Amino acid sequence: MKVESEKALRVKSLSQDILEHLMEDSTSYNYDDLKHVIEMLSRSVSDLATLYTDREGDHETALKGTISKMRISYNVLQYKETSKLVRKQDKYHPQP
Repeated sequence: MKVESEKALRVKSLSQDILEHLMEDSTSYNYDDLKHVIEMLSRSVSDLATLYTDREGDHETALKGTISKMRISYNVLQYKETSKLVRKQDKYHPQP
């Protein structure tokens, strides 16, 4: 039970990280990236609902999958922002 609680806290932490990242005023994302993030987060919600309603499933594996989907979402948001900064700093290929 302790492992499940730790994983649930990780899900909550990732959720807060994603929200903080999305709420930054200076950040903009393209449609396809946001669509991918929404898909991963929707799948995470579905996994959690299944976990909550299915008492006999493998909860640890389901939580690991949920965490993975949320990490993918966070990484998509983080990567796009980081890559924009790198492109701005690239002296060999300046942006117009």
